[in-house]
This record gives sequence, C-alpha cells and structure tokens, in this order.
Amino acid sequence: MNTEESITFLTEAMPESILNSKKFLGEATIEINKQKVLQILELLKQKSGPGYELLSDLTAIDYIEPKKVTKIVYWLQNPNHFSRLRIITFVERGESISSVTSLWSGANWYEREIFDLFGVSFEGHPDLTRLLMTDDWTGHPLRKDYKLTEESVEFKHGVHPKVPSDIIHVKRNQKYL
Repeated sequence: MNTEESITFLTEAMPESILNSKKFLGEATIEINKQKVLQILELLKQKSGPGYELLSDLTAIDYIEPKKVTKIVYWLQNPNHFSRLRIITFVERGESISSVTSLWSGANWYEREIFDLFGVSFEGHPDLTRLLMTDDWTGHPLRKDYKLTEESVEFKHGVHPKVPSDIIHVKRNQKYL
C-alpha cells in the first residue's frame, strides 16, 4: 500500500480515532486519538496491510499556549517502497500515553528520552527511567516553561555576560500541527 491507500485504510478501519490528516510537501501527517495509539500503530505495522514496519523516529514538541501540551510524533516507514508516514498525538501535562515498545523494542530509548526531557509517562514501558539527565535532576528541561538556570560567570576586563532570561523572548500564539 502506498501512503494515500494506507490513510484510506486507516480511516475506514478506525474512523473515530483519526482526528485530522493532511499532506504537505509530499509528506502525510495523521493526528490520532491518544487512547488508540497502540492499536493504530499496530494496524499500520501489519505486513499484510499498510506495512509500516520501521519506526524511524519518535520525538516530542512542547507547547505552552493555548494550553500546556506535548505533541508526540511517530515517524513510520515502509521498507518495501520507502514511503513515510507521520503520526501525531497530543498529551496534556500529567497524562500518560501507551508505550509502543511491544511493537518496536527500539522505542525503549526514544520513550525514555521523551520521559526524561519532556516529562511524558509511557504506560507499559519496561524501564521508564531517566536517560540523559542525572537521577537527582528536578524537572524536564525541554518543556517551554522550564526555568532557565543561570550560572554566574566572572569575566576579565569588566565584561558583563548576557543573562539568558533577559535575551530569550517567548513567542506567542503558536499553532499546533
């Protein structure tokens, strides 16, 4: 199945779980209901169906406006004809999402990284512990509302360093998807 046929197949198989789909610059994106992420990805992975057997990437993007949510992005690829499909869903702060380690064992590292840096919990993950930050680290540094830490540095010749919170401005009215 090519990408368009796969989207049609998915829309017919689970219409209540597809929230939005669009194609831009030759790449397809499908927004799904987060409660059905495991079932949808399992359906897309089937060799006899769409055949997106490869999870090439799993990442996240944090938003603070209009509400605090994290977008989870799954990049799937069909190894037979190299078509790619982007699956996205949104998780609010404090909510969790199903782990896909039962489908792709390599998702273990991606999910641990997202947990560590964004604070998203993955239900059913075999070892959801910090990956990049130290175990005693407080918070999740890739959240947009994470407080910048500022170390005081002394320079020679009367040079005063710039303070990150004084030079970094938050952009307002960002749109999702």
